[in-house]
Amino acid sequence: MKLLSTTPDKPKISTLIITLGSALALVITLCVGTATEVNAQSVHPETSLRIQAAPWDAKNAPSSKYITTVTETKTTANLNLRESPSTSASSYGVMPKNTLVKLTGKKDGSWAQLTWKSRTGWASAKYLDTRTYKKDTSTRYMVGYTQIHETSAMNHSIGAVNFRSEVSLLEMSSNYAHIKTGYYHGWVNSNKLSTRRPAAQYRYVQSSGSTYSHWNPNSDKYVGRIHRGDKYEYRRWVGSSKRDEIKVNGKWVWTSTTNRQQPSTEYRYAQENGDVYNGPAKNNSSRVGSISKGTKVRWGAWNGANRRDEILLNGRWVWTGVTDRKNPTPPIKNIANYSRFTTKPFALYKDPGSGSKTVGTVKKGWKVSITHTAGTWKHINAGSVYGWVNDVDHFRIHGPFSIAVYGTLRTGQSAYNIMGGFQQKNMNQRIQKTSLYQLWNPNWTFLTNGSKTVVTEQFQYSDSRGPSMLKKLDVYEGQLKYQGKPMYTRQKVRMSDWSQSWTYKTTPFSEKVVKNSGRYISSGDFLKRS
Repeated sequence: MKLLSTTPDKPKISTLIITLGSALALVITLCVGTATEVNAQSVHPETSLRIQAAPWDAKNAPSSKYITTVTETKTTANLNLRESPSTSASSYGVMPKNTLVKLTGKKDGSWAQLTWKSRTGWASAKYLDTRTYKKDTSTRYMVGYTQIHETSAMNHSIGAVNFRSEVSLLEMSSNYAHIKTGYYHGWVNSNKLSTRRPAAQYRYVQSSGSTYSHWNPNSDKYVGRIHRGDKYEYRRWVGSSKRDEIKVNGKWVWTSTTNRQQPSTEYRYAQENGDVYNGPAKNNSSRVGSISKGTKVRWGAWNGANRRDEILLNGRWVWTGVTDRKNPTPPIKNIANYSRFTTKPFALYKDPGSGSKTVGTVKKGWKVSITHTAGTWKHINAGSVYGWVNDVDHFRIHGPFSIAVYGTLRTGQSAYNIMGGFQQKNMNQRIQKTSLYQLWNPNWTFLTNGSKTVVTEQFQYSDSRGPSMLKKLDVYEGQLKYQGKPMYTRQKVRMSDWSQSWTYKTTPFSEKVVKNSGRYISSGDFLKRS
């Protein structure tokens, strides 16, 4: 709940008396204003014209009772406290290094008498360090904005202190504290002080609006603009003008558009291609850029007189007349189909728009076919699942755990059981610019470079299963050797649908062997070999 602030007091008087000779006396009175409302933009009495310092000026403050001269004695090593001044005397215990002790003032040669805990005994003075210093325990922090008064009677305000300000405590009297700030020394309620700085408080902009130099509308000037949803450090509230003091770009300013609640972020969409301007008024604003149809932007405010929205475009707040809440559906274009692998799991929508109904989900690493576009939206087909997604780094050309197989690892063939654990399988795929050969054994087929395509199946594995599957296949395919050299090596190949996958292809050495001694399979299909 925000509290109502008092209005400023009338100016106070400081007087200078100047004596010229014994016959002439001239009294000059100079008025120095002291406001009860003080902020970063106000002129403080300290910086106003002054001839004679006021009694409540900070430099006239008395010494703090919380800054004292302290003499302390500490042990400089682990030290015995003995019953008498002798190393043979009984020990009351060992005082750890840096233990504070109290000297009694008695000495016996190199021994000093002292009190530690509840025991009085003797210790070697050689291992005691005594020093005198100023101990300052006067630092306090303001837990709220408050008036500061000339005396503990609290009947004459001389200024104010802001929330979280650091002050020096001079003395206490009942429930009142005598403090010193950077400008005054005076009295405040003691419940306004804390030994720890309070956490910063924040306010959120409820609607975009102006900021001003002062809490009083009759004394302020416009200094800037803040926007809906932004978060700023808060210092205080003035009820008479209904303004918060907030910190914007390192400066304390005033506004009436902030509050504790964080508003939801609102967006607008460009309904058509259009211009953006540096202000809402049509007669005195300049064009500063353009916006394309369908662009989604953060919204700040609406200017009804000029029918323009304030929007955040490319990191800059501008004004335009072509945005609205509705997301316009971009035109759908039919394209030549191509395939990609998903980089993350995501939902699919019935139509190209975030307000559309979801129709399914796809997993990371799936191979999908992209069939249509609508602006930044893409229509994908993943077998039994299909729909639209707004493409923001959703796809990649190479499947890191996608494996294309063309021989005995295919479905129903002799080594198919090795391919278990896949999360997706695509049948009837083809590898570009390759040829298929048979050598020595009907089941031994070899993929080489060529001018045609080879029929393959693609198996996609998850991030958790993929690495172990590749290692397993590397071992399996590495078993077939000729003259001590492997016949296969895992290579990245381009598919006919413009995606890329791993497969096991001949090495340069084995390709020569295969093409010289093997039988060419013209169909490129292992199942149609004879």
